[in-house]
Amino acid sequence: MDKNKTPHVIVCDNNPELNAYIRSAFMMDGYETHQALSATECIDKVKELNDVIDAIVVNGNIAADRSVMLIQNVMKMRLKVKIFVLADKNLSEEKTRIMDYGADAFALKPLSIETMINKVNSMLLESAMVSAKRE
Repeated sequence: MDKNKTPHVIVCDNNPELNAYIRSAFMMDGYETHQALSATECIDKVKELNDVIDAIVVNGNIAADRSVMLIQNVMKMRLKVKIFVLADKNLSEEKTRIMDYGADAFALKPLSIETMINKVNSMLLESAMVSAKRE
């Protein structure tokens, strides 16, 4: 993550209130945030913003939906976007499949907003360090 660049995150959750809450927390941490209320909206937003997006925080039910294949479709775009899946406990058995799709991190609710932001920050920092080593 370039220190001079504002990181961009798409929050993909079908609950508008939760989506707004998560986005406001990321905004307070210095992120530019974008809303998606479905997998299709998220894919469209990724296509629209392309290389600008650094991370996607996605609801586990949306990430596990086999009909849209959100994570796999984002991975096909070959962007350097990191994907963080926040899932309900009933999706714990789906973790392996979701990670196999290409998610970078998976956490079960309840999770504090501070912990979520720290995990996303860590993913982006780690990605930046790997990219810097390659250069």
